[in-house]
Amino acid sequence: MPPKKRTPAGPPPKKKPRVKLAQNLSLTAEEEKEVRAAFGYFTDPEELGNDVILSKNLKKVFSALGFSLSTGEVRDILKSIDPDDEGFITYELFLEVAAMKIKDRDKKEEVEKAFSLFTGGDDEGPITLQHLRKVAKVLNENVSDDTLREMLREASASGGMDVDKRDFEDVMRRAGIL
Repeated sequence: MPPKKRTPAGPPPKKKPRVKLAQNLSLTAEEEKEVRAAFGYFTDPEELGNDVILSKNLKKVFSALGFSLSTGEVRDILKSIDPDDEGFITYELFLEVAAMKIKDRDKKEEVEKAFSLFTGGDDEGPITLQHLRKVAKVLNENVSDDTLREMLREASASGGMDVDKRDFEDVMRRAGIL
């Protein structure tokens, strides 16, 4: 059963149009459309209306968006968007959480692409001295091996001569890229 509607004391507050809300959350129109469609698969317009889903369907909606959430992640999200355990989630609240997940996914994709540029497409291997030499050559930069080694040591969490994906992501964060 949907939440009870309360009669407001004054005029109802103006709702932001969905497009405006999505823009405020830095979603593109295409991303907002994708979120709206996934959410819409699990609404019951006759029972709940178009802008409410049952909390038990949260994991399914995220699956429809291509996310695989653990039970713990679902529980944490529900604590934040349905703290009173009413069993319902509004579109606006869902959109806020989905926007964070989408932006997080976008950042991970950025890291993957940038890391791949350094490793020459080897997504699993670390960035090595040989990789940095190639990048410097492509950029027509004359950088000594000593400088490149120092870059690797500074970027590597272990202080070693190779930089794994996690180290690379940390460097990007420190540089303000992420």
